[in-house]
Amino acid sequence: MLPETFRRLGPKHQLRVAWALRAVCLAVGFVVATHAQETSERLLKVVQWAQITDAVMISNVAVAGKTIECGLFIKPPAVDQPVTPFDAGDDWLQQMTISLVNRTNKTIVFGSIFLHFLDTGDCRTQPCAGVELKFGQMPAADAYEAGTGQPIERSHLGSLPLSWGPEQTMVVHVSDYMPEIEENLANSLPVSDVTKVNVYRGVFYFAGGMKWTLGRYSVPDPDRPGKFTPLLRSYFPGLRGRNWPPGYNQ
Repeated sequence: MLPETFRRLGPKHQLRVAWALRAVCLAVGFVVATHAQETSERLLKVVQWAQITDAVMISNVAVAGKTIECGLFIKPPAVDQPVTPFDAGDDWLQQMTISLVNRTNKTIVFGSIFLHFLDTGDCRTQPCAGVELKFGQMPAADAYEAGTGQPIERSHLGSLPLSWGPEQTMVVHVSDYMPEIEENLANSLPVSDVTKVNVYRGVFYFAGGMKWTLGRYSVPDPDRPGKFTPLLRSYFPGLRGRNWPPGYNQ
């Protein structure tokens, strides 16, 4: 039944109102459809096999300021977050932040994170595109090619200095690395089409030249530039139970 006010209008005015209502409905439908096109399901997984001697751990990943569940180690001995799909717009990578904790009692001056884009391949049976996000400057004692012993080109040593202190949190803004990401995906797919990403920790260098990668610490060999001497696997510079995982202290 038509509202009483509408029925009191003449045929000419009723037609105008009907057309106006139709326009409003079309506009609302367009907005809803556009929103549906701009958001879709994404999946991000942090791959970090936690060891109590880890120098750096990822403590949080957020998109547009909202924390997402991505498989983080959250409680010993082996409690992990689920990996939960989430809805986000095409610019979700630009809005992503990755928080890392320095668990040691030493200052970190250089580090990196790897992103692997699983839309381009599964990274196991098929190659996939990936990018390394670097931050800080490599120490002079470490700045030699492993294979040749020659000094590493200055452009590969990093940019802005980093002084990441003991037990401090550092936040990496993925938006700062969009040119590198776009370049690495140029032959695969547009950045806006990325839906699945794996995140890995890379290598981290300390102020004195020591480095940590693949779960082990090592120090530069002064007699062989570019070579490192591994320390005992049990070595950890600090209190082993502190921030293992981040925020959980024994």
